[in-house]
Amino acid sequence: MDSFKAMLYTFARLGLLLMLDLFGMFVGGVIFPGIASFMPTDGKGAVKQFLTNPIVGSVIGYIVMTAILVWIFRDDGKKHAAYEEWSWENILIVMMIMLMAAFVPSIFRESYKESATMTVVYNGLYYPLSWLCDGVGTGLTRTYQDETPEGLGLPYTVAVLVGNGIQLALCFGAYVAAFKIYVKQHPSILKAMKQETEPEEETENLPDDVL
Repeated sequence: MDSFKAMLYTFARLGLLLMLDLFGMFVGGVIFPGIASFMPTDGKGAVKQFLTNPIVGSVIGYIVMTAILVWIFRDDGKKHAAYEEWSWENILIVMMIMLMAAFVPSIFRESYKESATMTVVYNGLYYPLSWLCDGVGTGLTRTYQDETPEGLGLPYTVAVLVGNGIQLALCFGAYVAAFKIYVKQHPSILKAMKQETEPEEETENLPDDVL
């Protein structure tokens, strides 16, 4: 993968991360509670209350977001193997950039705590991760003022690192596994890759007077 393709690939995956954040919020915060609200209510309504809990919706959004990310990177690993553009170093760099792109905005969340508009923005973008921290997913207008944490209670920035870190670690594992499976099914690809690297190694080992 040349530098231009790597740059396009990086921007595409950053856009994908943003879209899946919003999609996870839509699934966990709108679709799932909407479906759960149609369930028949038992004696105390405990099951329905649990399923419509925004923290549960956040977990659902996180699972959906993670599943799609893993599936896409698995497909990337297979395609890169087929077109001989495999590079675990490039993929690792892309994932680090994705992690930083998600983490850096979370640092400034406290600065916008008093802003209703920015509260909605942060609560929407980080909805799938809210179950890890202080309950950001309990509503897009949550103010965090005098409210009891409902998530696992991790600090906001730590929750973003842990949540996105787990997702990207699974994606990297899926990417590498897909590559190895594809190469095992098509041994000629691995031979072609080895043949490309052998001339470079032979040139490096030549004496200076020959070069």
